[in-house]
Amino acid sequence: VRNFTPFSPIKYGPNPKRPGSKSFDRYKGYMGARTVGEALHRGSKVADLCWELGRGDFKVLPMSKAPTKLQNMSEKDIKKVQALLNKIIGPRGLAVSIDDKDADKELAKEEQWMAGKLALIAATAKKLGLELEQETHEDLHEDGINENADIRNGRFVADKLSQNILKERKASGKKVTEADATEALRLWGFAQNSGRLNVLPGKRKWVYSDTVGAIKRRTGGYGITPPTKRYPSVCKLLNKWLHDNRPEGISEDFVCTSININANYGARTHRDGNNVGPSAIRAFGNFKGGELWYWDKDDKKTKADLLEKKTAQKLDIKKATAIFDGNFAHAVEKFDGERISVVFFSARNHNKVGPANIKFLKSRCGFAWPSDKAMGKLRTFAHGQFSAKKR
Repeated sequence: VRNFTPFSPIKYGPNPKRPGSKSFDRYKGYMGARTVGEALHRGSKVADLCWELGRGDFKVLPMSKAPTKLQNMSEKDIKKVQALLNKIIGPRGLAVSIDDKDADKELAKEEQWMAGKLALIAATAKKLGLELEQETHEDLHEDGINENADIRNGRFVADKLSQNILKERKASGKKVTEADATEALRLWGFAQNSGRLNVLPGKRKWVYSDTVGAIKRRTGGYGITPPTKRYPSVCKLLNKWLHDNRPEGISEDFVCTSININANYGARTHRDGNNVGPSAIRAFGNFKGGELWYWDKDDKKTKADLLEKKTAQKLDIKKATAIFDGNFAHAVEKFDGERISVVFFSARNHNKVGPANIKFLKSRCGFAWPSDKAMGKLRTFAHGQFSAKKR
């Protein structure tokens, strides 16, 4: 798609969209287009080109079949669609610059992972009797859903699976297991997050990172994230897993207001700025490496990227859940494989989200809401747990 011009010849197939949907009507308007330029001029979007090409909804024809003149398009119209094409910065899923020497390798790795993920989502949906979404990101956005179909499908199926697991575990009286949590997490549809500048490793432009629960919005004010309300059962499953598998060393439930879910990136050395109190972290999936480096004696004055690993604790968070203070420096060791980390934490000023949101987070999402007493006990544990251990 990045190499398309307004004159690139294409041929659309039958309308694959859901009848009655906005995308069905739009596709009907441009499916007769002979070129990329005509399609964009008739209502297609660049995102449609990417989405529909990947699903075989249209074919790219040889340039020998390109028309010399575009139907009902002036020079101004042609320049307008060329400007749209110029905004394409690279293939979807490429986290580094398209000009990076490792771009091909990074993209191949990403596409292999994503193909496996989409196949898993489809297989699980079929098993659960669920119908998957086919709308484009633009159409979903028009309906008030800021997700593309792949993200929505992953989250939707993960939420339905979580409902089933919770129901089964409640009926049997059994605990939610690591395998249960892993199964749901592997389905979760991750957004590309370019806002976490303090964690971006190397030359990456974004990472797979989502937060559910209470947050302080970057635009100001407090609330709960949209995926929290839309997929509460995933939150509840993760909180139930933490409740059923209490981290070693604490005698009461771990209290928190939020959960950060991350996939396939190793955060560089950083300190969290919007957390209060300790965090609990665990990594799920089939991977090697990926330990957490944690500077428990961090003076918070030295620049994070200047800290030496010989002064840090190396925590195997694949093997056991770790409790740490996110305001102290921490980083992730290199790893191979699929690694999904889950961080349970408390957002600063979390009670400002309001009584109605707190009630939802506790009842529908299973959060054990912090009290000053519970938070105090966790702080004492988090700051004293390594004092008797050798480095």
